[in-house]
Amino acid sequence: MFKTLFSTLFFSLVIGFSSASAQTPQPSPGQPGDNEVVKITTSLIRLDVVVRDKDGKQITDLKSGDFQVYQDGKLQTVTSLSYIDPNKSDNADLSREKIKPGKREPLAPPANIRSKQGRIVTFVLDDGNCLATVTGTAAIRDGMRKFVREQMLPDDKVAVYRTRGGASLLQMYTSNRDILLKKIDKITLMPTGSCGSSFEPIRDKSTIKFTGKGAESFESEADKKFRTDNEKNERENQVIGTIGVLRFVVERLRNVPQRKIVFLLSEGISADIKTRAGDALRELADKASRASVVINTMSAKGVTAPGMLMAQDEVLPGILNGNDMAVQAVEDRVEEERALNQGLSYLAYATGGKFVRNENFLDVGLKKILDAETGYYLIGYEPDDETFRGKQFHRIEVKVGRPDTSVASRKGFYGRTEKESQPVYKTADSPLFQAISSPFEESGMDIRLTTVFGNTASKGSYLRAFFHVDGRDLSLIDENNGGKKTVLDVVAVILDEKGAVVDEFNRSYPIRIPKQGVATVQQYGLDFSTDIPFKKAGLYTFRLAVRDNNSKRLGSAGDFVEIPDVEKTRFLVSGLTAYGTDPAGNPVVPKQQPVNAAFSPVFTESVASLRRFPRNSVLYYNYTIYNSKLDTAGKASLARELRLYRDGKLLVSFPEQPLKPSSDADPKRIEDRGVVRINGDIEPGEYVLQIIVRDKLDNKVSSQWIDFEVMD
Repeated sequence: MFKTLFSTLFFSLVIGFSSASAQTPQPSPGQPGDNEVVKITTSLIRLDVVVRDKDGKQITDLKSGDFQVYQDGKLQTVTSLSYIDPNKSDNADLSREKIKPGKREPLAPPANIRSKQGRIVTFVLDDGNCLATVTGTAAIRDGMRKFVREQMLPDDKVAVYRTRGGASLLQMYTSNRDILLKKIDKITLMPTGSCGSSFEPIRDKSTIKFTGKGAESFESEADKKFRTDNEKNERENQVIGTIGVLRFVVERLRNVPQRKIVFLLSEGISADIKTRAGDALRELADKASRASVVINTMSAKGVTAPGMLMAQDEVLPGILNGNDMAVQAVEDRVEEERALNQGLSYLAYATGGKFVRNENFLDVGLKKILDAETGYYLIGYEPDDETFRGKQFHRIEVKVGRPDTSVASRKGFYGRTEKESQPVYKTADSPLFQAISSPFEESGMDIRLTTVFGNTASKGSYLRAFFHVDGRDLSLIDENNGGKKTVLDVVAVILDEKGAVVDEFNRSYPIRIPKQGVATVQQYGLDFSTDIPFKKAGLYTFRLAVRDNNSKRLGSAGDFVEIPDVEKTRFLVSGLTAYGTDPAGNPVVPKQQPVNAAFSPVFTESVASLRRFPRNSVLYYNYTIYNSKLDTAGKASLARELRLYRDGKLLVSFPEQPLKPSSDADPKRIEDRGVVRINGDIEPGEYVLQIIVRDKLDNKVSSQWIDFEVMD
């Protein structure tokens, strides 16, 4: 039975927005002429620089004469200077509404980000570090929860990486707070073995072993040296592993044309500048600079007193040597704390980031750093001919003549050009698989992906995936009969929570379009739809890439997918789909297509894969309610509430309406549907429809949301 929201619904949604013109600083704000922020070439070195006053606030009115730039101690002539303000006037007032812990309310859906680019924030959790502790891991988990609940903006795109072996590196960036919180909740400490830390409980091995000749040291000096050398090597290997994950993250962010923010949350990196780990740190700093990535490091130890002894330490005089171990233990711990902070400090210092330590609440440090990311200067100078001879490391120092200021900038680069630093594809198909592993969508072809969970008594759980290919992106070849032809290569992969491939798909689709259908395909494009069965519940990543075989243009898309365990009597709402009508006025309900004919033409932009609705039209939606509680008569008692959002802000919430399932409905799978009428007065733009269902008998709540666009 259809539930109708009359057209008067939208008369209340005419909302006025006002914005003040931002004062233009000198030099004037503006994006650089190309897509790169940092640029290192033989004719131009361009760096991003942030200048703050003594209170930590950015200074935005500096001129070229206020800066002194030194390369290897030699003063350079500044040839270009601009101040970049990435904040847009239409997202300056984005909601920071806090989510109260324990509140029995579903999370608000993220702002629609089809046409916006907000902050790109990456968290790298150093849980593979042999120094990681339960306390530090809990601090990281709590700090990230608070960030997502209280500080994350609706158009932020966030990803979480972990350095522990086996953790997935093919992470996708998302604005969905619910997905992020689920990933954060799964962060636990995994034992990594000892690496000889001075903070481990002290044991006097000389009091353990006895022989007929009296007490002897439990380990000889040779054994001790062998053990400490192995521990040192193990620690260095793990540091290099952490740096390897960071390098992977930086490489994936390289082609995103803006300044990117990375947070390394760790309990310390010990990297002597003369070791392999030191070399790896310098290489990482160089790559981060070229990729316009700022790495902020945060110590997860909180407020520390490294010279303290613990009750579990054995510091009594040894039987053989009789020395008091307390003094040495204190000195070792103070020195190790300094070394661990040194690695974190260097990484932040070299990439223009911040190092945060002695902070028990990591969300406080996160907020300070992100709030300060309001803009940056781009300073350019022309390098001399010797800069790129020998490929040695060149030190950069930026100074400002104004007193009481601090400068955050890159600290150097290797004498390699950008071309020399670019990766080389090994096979002809590498770009296609590169696209599927990218954390962001490839924009060569406009691909719109929608995934919907479903479950039936006969088939079990499945994922219905449908995506749309823009007809204007197709390269069509003439055929003899007047029609057109193209070939689309489709690669798809499903990864589980550990990054293991669960399912994959690789197929080429020759598509022939008759003469009378060419104009329709070019105007409305093609839809692809298929159902993917799942045997195991869990959180998955679905990625796909499409290539036009004629033009070699690429497009990609991805989504996080939660496959719930329907059999465990969990109340949930899933499978929300929105769609419009065809030219004849019939609802365009998405259907499964056979895998060999998965592409089909569409005749309207209001199909479920696009969800673009003209004014004076209708939006149909349907979804399924699983595992509702039944009363003694075998009936459910359910209520539905609709909420409408725009740009992450709640526009209107409509009162609950009781649902009345049909008498022959499966009580474990109750389908519901409805209609939203869009009249001519609604403001064009992007909206999010959220449906909240309450089980009155069981006092449970579940929700789903879906985005759509209203057009002129």
